[in-house]
Amino acid sequence: MSSAKRVRIPGTKKLREGEARKVLVQRAQGAALELLLVRKGGRLYALDSLCPHEGGRLAEGPLMDGENVTCPLHLYRFDPRTGQPVEVECAPARTFAVREQDGVAEVELDADPGEAG
Repeated sequence: MSSAKRVRIPGTKKLREGEARKVLVQRAQGAALELLLVRKGGRLYALDSLCPHEGGRLAEGPLMDGENVTCPLHLYRFDPRTGQPVEVECAPARTFAVREQDGVAEVELDADPGEAG
């Protein structure tokens, strides 16, 4: 049985190509999660906005060089499609499965930490 939760995020058709926007989603146990939604190559991607390097927050706005999300602390870059770091040694950024239909995104979240699954 899957312990994942799906959250709906309306208004995603306003997100332009090459742009990233932060959204806050509420999880089951009251812990909020800040996601970074990114449109690249006509598709929508979702990442945890928390940088895996030192806990900075990935920046919203235009993608660096039109390609990657960036952490402003040390300018670490990550591919929004996979979360993989670009030209640095670092753990990947956490990504989430996302589907988009008629300007509404459905993001699949993991179970809350500590939640039985």
